[in-house]
Amino acid sequence: MRRVMSLTLVLVWLGAACASRSGPGSSGSSASYAPAQPVRTLVVAASAEPKTLAARIIAQSAFSLHYRRIFNADLALLDDQSNPSAYLAETLPRLNTDDWKVFPDGRMETTYRLKPNLVWHDGALLTADDFVFSWQVYATPELGQAGSLPIKLIASVEAPDDRTLLIRWSQPYAAAGALQSLGFSAPIGLPPLPRSILGPALESGAQALLNHSHWATEYVGLGPYRLDRWEPGAFIEASAFDRHALGAPRIQRIKMLFLTDPNTALASMLSGEVQFANLPVAQASTLLRQWPPGAGSMVPYTNAWWAAHFQGRADMVSPAALQDRRVRQALAHTVDRAGINEAIYEGQNIIADSLFPSAGGLGQAANAAVTTYPFDLARSARLMAEAGFTKPSGAEFYVGPSRERFSPELRGTTGEFEPLTTAMAGGWRQAGFDIQQTALPASQVADLQAKSSYPGVAIQSGSGGEGAIGTMSSDNIPRLENQWRGAGLGFNGYSNPELDRLSGAFGAALEPADQNRAAADIVKLYSTELPAISLFFPVSPHVFTADLTGPRLRPATSNPTWNVHEWELR
Repeated sequence: MRRVMSLTLVLVWLGAACASRSGPGSSGSSASYAPAQPVRTLVVAASAEPKTLAARIIAQSAFSLHYRRIFNADLALLDDQSNPSAYLAETLPRLNTDDWKVFPDGRMETTYRLKPNLVWHDGALLTADDFVFSWQVYATPELGQAGSLPIKLIASVEAPDDRTLLIRWSQPYAAAGALQSLGFSAPIGLPPLPRSILGPALESGAQALLNHSHWATEYVGLGPYRLDRWEPGAFIEASAFDRHALGAPRIQRIKMLFLTDPNTALASMLSGEVQFANLPVAQASTLLRQWPPGAGSMVPYTNAWWAAHFQGRADMVSPAALQDRRVRQALAHTVDRAGINEAIYEGQNIIADSLFPSAGGLGQAANAAVTTYPFDLARSARLMAEAGFTKPSGAEFYVGPSRERFSPELRGTTGEFEPLTTAMAGGWRQAGFDIQQTALPASQVADLQAKSSYPGVAIQSGSGGEGAIGTMSSDNIPRLENQWRGAGLGFNGYSNPELDRLSGAFGAALEPADQNRAAADIVKLYSTELPAISLFFPVSPHVFTADLTGPRLRPATSNPTWNVHEWELR
């Protein structure tokens, strides 16, 4: 494979050299000949093939934000310290100025001014009207985004001229002055959409818009790279976008291989076919051991929250006893997270007591209010007894008042979650819970109906912290009535009016102290009611070869590829 790639690069170099000798206007003399530099391609291993490259999901997708960042741009961008900076905007609005007004009744206005001469990947001019159109699309109820942040708080979006964007807000929203969609665990922004391409489809209805090829093989964005070729089931090829808002990328081409098997990705890194990958801990550790000294590097990061979610829909949950908080708490007390972490993840994962990492003032404030569930089999047994469950003499498993065996299902996704699912199911069985282990095919993770339609408990990965709060409200729950569209934590069907109020209060808090109080109240409610058992903040390594420079350590809210336009490949 490496010989084939090397030969390809030689042929590209020779072709470019010949063109420079015999192209239009050349004299053919040696004095005018300037050899072209070979074009290097950064090869990236993607663990899943996308359904869309869009910054904000319309069609459901499991494609990582790592890579959607490559094709997209928004008004703001989070750096490797999670500090927002202007991206498509000239500057960001500042609170209590003409650019960010807060009115006595709680309404707000923010004004963004776009940088001049910005264009889409197809060369069409980006205008403020593309943001107006974007809001019209995402506010369409049938598309499943109208109930998410910040869309549900926006009263209107206007374009006074081609470069001025005026957003009117129905209530305060702390992230209104730095709208961005490309970080992790951060408020979602308002990425523009090209009206010239998608406008006719929206006029034809939501289904026509969802089926438009723009979302996939004919995607047109504003990010540092533009889509050149998409070979379904195999790879995506992209080239540097010279008119990118932050300057032309230094690496000319990127190829993303869809390598769903982490062992295949590991082998590709070892062979040198791939220069950048996001590997599970086991494969990353193997790679670092087998690489010769100086062959590559690893940057660890934590960008997700793993939890075991109880089915919150009363018409789906089975056994019905899972609706009893004491039963959920009993199950939580029998999860040996420390033991699982050591046995499966080499002790690398961070044990999570809530959906908030403890780093930073917000996480510390939130976790000060958390109810914890340490591994305690005696406490679990007492809670089950309080709920009416016993283990008859000589019996292995709990039975209920009617002598029926308590036998819930534990579902995990095939692949990454199989070892975790097996370990949890085994621990629960030893504690007397007759757990039935099942698997959701990895190919169905992006299917919200399949993901949501489980009877018992489902292990899932998702955003934690601020990003999760924005998806907690009841209007984000996928259901038949909204064609199984929703966002984030809504998939588990948990609905609580008080949680709806608190998540709204968090989003409306403009001062850090108010945000901390709201986060603490949310964590207190969530950890007491326990719609999900917090498990881990997984440490997920980025590994890259020594000839690639640019990736670096960053907090969970930032994006690993935030500065991909600055990366270099020697």
